[in-house]
Amino acid sequence: MKATVKGRYEGDKATAAATVALAAAGDLRLRASATDAAFAAGPSLDGLTITLEKPGAFLLNLKPHNQDVRFQFMNSATVLDKRVSLTYTHSTSLAPAAPKPAIPAPAAGAAPAPPPKGPPPGRTALDLSIAFDPANKVSVSHALGGGGCRVKYTYAHGAGRLTTIEPVYDTAKNAWEFAVARKFDAGDTVRGTYQASTKQLGLEWTRSSSIGGSFKVATTFDLSDQSKAPKLVAESTWNYEI
Repeated sequence: MKATVKGRYEGDKATAAATVALAAAGDLRLRASATDAAFAAGPSLDGLTITLEKPGAFLLNLKPHNQDVRFQFMNSATVLDKRVSLTYTHSTSLAPAAPKPAIPAPAAGAAPAPPPKGPPPGRTALDLSIAFDPANKVSVSHALGGGGCRVKYTYAHGAGRLTTIEPVYDTAKNAWEFAVARKFDAGDTVRGTYQASTKQLGLEWTRSSSIGGSFKVATTFDLSDQSKAPKLVAESTWNYEI
């Protein structure tokens, strides 16, 4: 059985999360994750997530406190010597719709009261990726019912594939995103991102530890309003064998 503890500091807010994973029958894996929201006001289901997974085949994710469910099915095949992977994801809520309360008639001249909110509608997405060779891959993501898709090209440079370049184009927003990452032999990774539509520049440094942990520091700059202070996030993750 494996356990993971993660701490996150963002501005003046600190959060924590823990995950326990164990092997079920065959290749199945069962995980239970909880954030500090599950213990903030005494033990509760808030922040609890249960996941049943068979790597490379399917994933079932359940949040008991609001009955949100996410199904994910994955499959891969070799077509014309190219590795093709397809992922189907559907998110929905099993919570029953709340009964509609009687809404009194609005007073003369007053705006009518908004209808009560029900469970969020289901969402379905398809992700397709084609690996032409170890250095070049194209991915396409599309949300059913949406007006476009995201197309990402990944290029890994050099014999060790230590430098990765990822341009992304969102057809719905007609906007580009760019990411560049560089890995180092000591376990460090430096990554930079830029979103053209929002003019958000991100810088991230990650260090992996040989004793089963990692540390990440990330900052985001809003280039559209340089008067805003950069947003700083620090994360620390530790893995344990129980």
